[in-house]
Amino acid sequence: MNDIILSTRNREPVVSSRQIAENFDKNHRDVLRAVDNLKEDVRNFAQMFFETTAPDSYGREQRAYLMNRDGFTLLAMGFTGKAALEWKLKYIAAFNEMEKKLTEQPQLTRSQLLATALIAAHEELEEKDKQIETMKPKALFADAVSASKKSILIGEMAKLLSQNGINIGQNRLFDWLRRNGYLIKDPKRSDYNLPTQRSMEMGLFEIKETTIQHSDHISINRTPKISGRGQVYFVNLFLKAEKSQKAED
Repeated sequence: MNDIILSTRNREPVVSSRQIAENFDKNHRDVLRAVDNLKEDVRNFAQMFFETTAPDSYGREQRAYLMNRDGFTLLAMGFTGKAALEWKLKYIAAFNEMEKKLTEQPQLTRSQLLATALIAAHEELEEKDKQIETMKPKALFADAVSASKKSILIGEMAKLLSQNGINIGQNRLFDWLRRNGYLIKDPKRSDYNLPTQRSMEMGLFEIKETTIQHSDHISINRTPKISGRGQVYFVNLFLKAEKSQKAED
């Protein structure tokens, strides 16, 4: 089952072109081409579409777009058929829910808003689409959602993945996160192993700061923790990669 995952940019909900391609059963290259074709004719294109990168099923960074409600509406006009209509309605509901949360609960943190909207969208989709997915992906996603109310250490994330059939340990997960641009990989930098700017903007990580009192000074220890949204994101990312690998084998 494909899930609707909205993030925020400039205090408004946005969705990834890669997710749009998956949900509407289209090639991502065709979706990118459709968005690119709007540049010349849409005067306020830059206010609706934001070029970025997103990992493919193998975790490799590829070109993508983020789009707000107006951008999604403009793009989705060209999608026809019953299935496309159903997805349009689901996205409208997800945008409404996210915008409602942003309006009614501005005191919530960005990661809390993202997790709330994601869980609400998942619950709605799971209720309607129970018959179209196997039990393993459902169980994996349910495990992630059950843990998504609090952030967890990367070692705990590795255990969650391992418990659900993904063969990976803490050190290997750290290495994978560095190689794929989620954590700073330069050991010479003071922020080595901390989340990259892109990871923080996606709401995948939080940073826990601990003050340590020494005899002659005070230091601050910074530890990366995977947010609720990040837990769901990485579980599904690894699951998709595993399914793709099995299909190739």
